[in-house]
This record gives sequence, structure tokens and C-alpha cells, in this order.
Amino acid sequence: MPSSTRSRRPHFVVCGGGPLAYRVTFALSTRYQGDVTVILPDAASEHATKMGTLDGVRIVVSARSDTTALERASIGTASAVALLDQDDAGNIETALLVNELRPGLRIVVRFFDDKLGSGIARHLPNCDVLSASKIAAPQLVSLALDEARHLDVPGLDLVVAESGQPAGKELAVLTAVDGHNDGVMLPSPGTPEIVPKVVLAHPVRDPAPAGTAHRSNGKLWAYVRSNLNRYVWYAVGALALITLAGATLLVAAQGAPEWGTALYQVVLHLLVGADPDTGTPILARLVQVVLTVVSVAVIPLLTAALVDAVVRARLAAAVSGPGTTMTGHVVVVGMGDVGTRVLTTLLERGIAVVAIDTNDKARGIQVARIHRVPVVIGDGRQPDVLAAAQVGSARAILAVTSDDIANIGITIATDAIERVPDAAPLRRVLRLFDEDFARRVQGLIPGSAPRSASQLAAPAFAASVTGPDVHDTVAFRDRVLLVAEVPMHAHAVLEHRPAREVDVPGEVRLVAVRLPHRGPGADVVLNPTPGFPLQHNYRLIVVATRSGLERLRGRTAHPQGAASGDGSGPET
Repeated sequence: MPSSTRSRRPHFVVCGGGPLAYRVTFALSTRYQGDVTVILPDAASEHATKMGTLDGVRIVVSARSDTTALERASIGTASAVALLDQDDAGNIETALLVNELRPGLRIVVRFFDDKLGSGIARHLPNCDVLSASKIAAPQLVSLALDEARHLDVPGLDLVVAESGQPAGKELAVLTAVDGHNDGVMLPSPGTPEIVPKVVLAHPVRDPAPAGTAHRSNGKLWAYVRSNLNRYVWYAVGALALITLAGATLLVAAQGAPEWGTALYQVVLHLLVGADPDTGTPILARLVQVVLTVVSVAVIPLLTAALVDAVVRARLAAAVSGPGTTMTGHVVVVGMGDVGTRVLTTLLERGIAVVAIDTNDKARGIQVARIHRVPVVIGDGRQPDVLAAAQVGSARAILAVTSDDIANIGITIATDAIERVPDAAPLRRVLRLFDEDFARRVQGLIPGSAPRSASQLAAPAFAASVTGPDVHDTVAFRDRVLLVAEVPMHAHAVLEHRPAREVDVPGEVRLVAVRLPHRGPGADVVLNPTPGFPLQHNYRLIVVATRSGLERLRGRTAHPQGAASGDGSGPET
């Protein structure tokens, strides 16, 4: 690469040696045409080796991202820093250190705890705090439910749908494949109808998920039948027989024809005992004594059996799956970071879930118990564990453990579970790292959808490193479109120009304009007319390629701060 071209490349620093760090480094060094310095503890690790082979990537080996390591990584010339270790505390420490060394430098931090992360972002305005699992979870859920994915754009409900998925009011065709199997990015409105394609749409309404789960917890008899063990029924049966026998003997001993009176006396004898009555016949007194003795033995036994049944029912709800029949639910196997996010996303959607993990102390298991989600503790590769989670009547299963082989085994194990009559085919989503491996697994397991959480999250992290205005991303094969909100500054090139001038075929598509100082729900103009006039303080919500977004930033910036926007570099 010529030195003049190399000198114009931005410089990024990435801290981390895991799969997310590798994917973000790959994106920054290729799609965003940057030079990347990676700080990691082990240069011989699998992902470090892959990063070392990338053009424009330099490796700095250091056990910690301290001052020395950051200086070796040329923090003084960096455009941004990405902290991508799976260590929330370590990432906070490094973010504060970077802010001391380079105040105002853009920092992107990987973080799991939302509340703490938002607090960090408030204290460091130049810092974006993102969660890889939070970014990936909605996409995994959309795959499991076979529906369009909702984009994370404040104040707008936008979905991205692929061919055949219901979406709503179509706003734009984003990507498509032509007859030569080549990807076409942001085709112009006159592009012929071709499939497969990815479209951006505004749902007319947010429909309830199809196949809402049914759980028969409200039926008292179903609960009693499912949770009272056989010992309770034995005790109840024995007590009933003793009561009937006692009433019969009292009728015979006293010569009283009133069956109801005899039954009343027996119940009192059994439950509380009766006062001695020396005036009664000897047989009646004998029956009273026997009933009193029996009550002393039987009532505690029945009480113990009922307590045992209640405890077993609570444990069943806590560790052994649903206590009653469920249909149309989603089974999530693996309650780590990703599984926890998937669980909470499904609960926010109002979809019933059953959680599975081998560790009853896993993060997601605790969340499941707080929300009274049925839990099965066991290996998801075992058919009896899947049966306990009622996979046979579930609509989907997500195998999202951190072990690729385990996820494959879980998915294959579902073949051994018989589906309930009239149930739709089970949708199967599994978490895998390597794309080539995922494609082979998809061929091995028809109907499965292998995905990598880091692969789904990396585009958002890489886009955030390059600027604060990117809300979300739309991935299509090996390409990514950016969903961004670009501020319009005074005296910019596009100020007072019509909205149609924002659109650049193959680069930028205007989706909406956010207006200042309006009431809730009235501050966004969706799909503005071509002649809609643009003013400063407006914010343009667009879908764009990387280079298209860079040029748009130049056209919306104040002339004194506008980028040159020469447009060099390949498309995203």
C-alpha cells in the first residue's frame, strides 16, 4: 500500500484477545480501512494469531492495558479506543486511564451491567458503553421466532426483514442479490424486483407474536394432579376408608339410623377427638377409642405428605421445568451472558420461556427464578432434560452455551423428542463462532440457524468506534449497512436543501428527519417527501454504507469543521 494512502488511514487501538476483539479488528482494518493496534495478553492464542495476519494490524503483548502498553500502542495518535475484554471492572479502569492520557478521545467499552454502564457513559461523555450480548440477543430471538428484526433507533419502530418475512409498510430496499449472485447495496427505487432481498419497513402495528405460549397454571385440578405425589393420595384414600368404616360401625353400635350424624361424629373424632361419654354402648366407645388413636397417627402423616407435595411442587418449578403443560414456548439452553439477554428479551416480548443450564448458580438461572420462569438443571444434550423442558410442544429452542460442540449436541438431541400433534416444526438456533463451521453445521442439521454472538455484535461495535451517531447495523453476508442519526449544522451544504438531495444511490437512503423542540411522538417525520426542506438542528436518520456516511457527515457539518469527504476507499 502506498505511504500516502497509508498516512490517511485512521488509527484505532483495540484492547482484548477474544472473538469479539478479532471481529472488530477485522472490520476496522478492512471495511473501515484503518490501522489497528491490538493489546492482548497472549500472542499465541487462536484469535491473536488470526489478528496478526490481517493487513494493517499490529500486536502489542501485555498482561494489562496499562500506561506502558497504551503508549506502545501509540495512544497519542489514535482516533478511538475499543475496550473489548470480558472484564467489566478491568474495562472501567482502562477507560479512566485512557481518558487521563487522552482527554476527549473516543472510547467504546464492552460492558454487561446496563445500569453501571450508563453511569460510566454519563461521567465520560466521549465514551460509548455497549453490551455484545444485548446487541446479539434481539437478533437471535428474531431468528428463533422467524420474524423481522426491530432496529434500535430511539423514537422509531423500524424493522429489517428478509424475503418472505412479514414486515409492514416497506420504506426501502436495502440489499438484494442479482442474477449473478452479487450483492447490491441500497438499490435505487427503479431497481427491478429481485430476490432474495433485505428491506427496511415501518410496521403498521406491533403484532403479538404468533403462537403465544399457553400454560395451564390457572387450572386447579391440573396443578393438583401434576404436583401431589402418590403418598398424598394414599393418605387421603386411607383417611376416607377409615371415615366410612367408622361411620358404619357407629350406626351399627348405636342403632341410630341417621348416617349423617354418625359421619359427623366420626369426623370430629378423627380431627379433634371427642369427649368421653360413659353412657354410650361398649361398641360405640370402642369405635371412639380406635378413631382417636387412628387420628393421632393418620393426621400427622397426611400433613407431612401435603407439606412434602408442596415442597416438591416448588422445587419442580425451580429446577425441574414447568409444573404444568406448556405449548408454544421457547426453550433457552445456556444461562450465561448471551442466554440471560435472550431470556430477558423474550420476557419483554411476553413470550413464555423455559431455561436450561447445568449450573443452578448461573447468572441467567437467578434471573429466571426472579421472574418465575421454569428452570431445568441438567445437560441439554440429554433427551430427558429436553423432555422436562417440554421441547416437544415448544415453538423454538436456542442453544447458546459457550461450547460449540455442546450447542451442536443440544440441537441434534431435539431430533429424539417427539412433537405433539399439530405442532409446527421446531425452530432451532445455535450459537457457533466460526462462519465456515456454521455453514457446514447448517447443512448437517436441516432447519437449524447457526449464529455467532460476536459476529452479530461486532458491526455495532466497529461502527461505534468510528463515530457516535450510529444506532444500529444491518448485516448482509460479509457487508454491513449503518443506521445512523446525523446532525445538521448551520451553514452546512445540505441546509435549506430538499430532502431528496440526501439520497445517493448505492450509498445513502434518508429514512426520517428528527425535528427539535416538539412534543413526544411528534418529533420525527418518517419517510419525508422529496421536497421536505432541511434546516439546521434537524437530525437525519439514514441507512448508509461506511463511505456514504462519511460523505454525508461532510455535507451536514459546519464548513469550518467539515471533513474533506474525498470519498476514497471501497464501499462497505
